[in-house]
Amino acid sequence: MSENDGTFTVMTYNVHRLTGNDRHTSAARIAQVIDTYQPDIVALQELPGARFRPEIGGACQDLAHELALLSRRDVHYSLERERWGKVVFSRFPMRLVRAGGLHPENRYRTMVPRGVIWVEIDVYGQKLQLVNTHLGLTPQERNYQAKVLTGPEWLAHPDCRPPLVLCGDFNALPSWSIHKRLRNALQDEQERLKFGHTQFTFPSNMPIVRFDHIFISPDLAVESELIPRTKLTQVASDHLPLIVKLRLASREEP
Repeated sequence: MSENDGTFTVMTYNVHRLTGNDRHTSAARIAQVIDTYQPDIVALQELPGARFRPEIGGACQDLAHELALLSRRDVHYSLERERWGKVVFSRFPMRLVRAGGLHPENRYRTMVPRGVIWVEIDVYGQKLQLVNTHLGLTPQERNYQAKVLTGPEWLAHPDCRPPLVLCGDFNALPSWSIHKRLRNALQDEQERLKFGHTQFTFPSNMPIVRFDHIFISPDLAVESELIPRTKLTQVASDHLPLIVKLRLASREEP
C-alpha cells in the first residue's frame, strides 16, 4: 500500500474472462499481473461469474474470490462483485453502494448485458467514490449506456460526490463523442498529464488503440501512469492493464 501521503494507485483491467491471447484460461496469470504492480485498488471487467471450484477444496466458491486469494499474499483485499463481471478489490476499507445494469428494467436491452458497480472506499479518512463499468460495442449501446451512467442513478446521484473515480473499458477512443460526454462529467486522467493520449491498451499483443480509461474529479491529481507491456501482460488478457497513481487534495485546516 502507498504511504499515507495522500497518494494511492488504481488499476483498471479487462481480464477477458481470464483467457489470454494463447487461448489458455488462467486466474493465476491475472493474479500475477496484479501482484507485480501492487495497486491499492483494482477494478476488473469481464471476470467470469460465480462458479464453485471443488479443486481448491472449498477455500472460495467463485473465480473472484479465487483471484483475490491468489493475488493477496499477506495483504487482505476486500471484494465487491456485480453479476456481469465487474469486480473491485481494495486494500482500503470499502463498502458496496450499488451494482446493476446500465438499462432500466423492461426497456432497451443490449445484446450483451452491461453492468456497473459503485463502491465507497475509505482512503486515508476520505470517502472516495469509485465506479467501475464496461460499455457496449455499438454506438447505439454506448450512447444509451452513457446516458444512464451520467444520470441520477449513478454519476449524478447526490451521494456520488468527489473525490470520484470512474474507470473501466468504455470501448471508445478519446476522439469519440461518448468519451467527450464522459469528460464533461469528469476529467480524463491521461489528459491531466503533459504527454496526452500517447499510450494504448488494446489489443495487448500489439496495442494501437485505447478503450480503457480512468476519469477523475478535479480534486484528484495525477502523479503518474503506467501501461505495462511485458511478456506476461501481452498474453494474460487481450487488454493491457492501466495503472494510475492519484493524489487526494489536501484538506485545509479550519
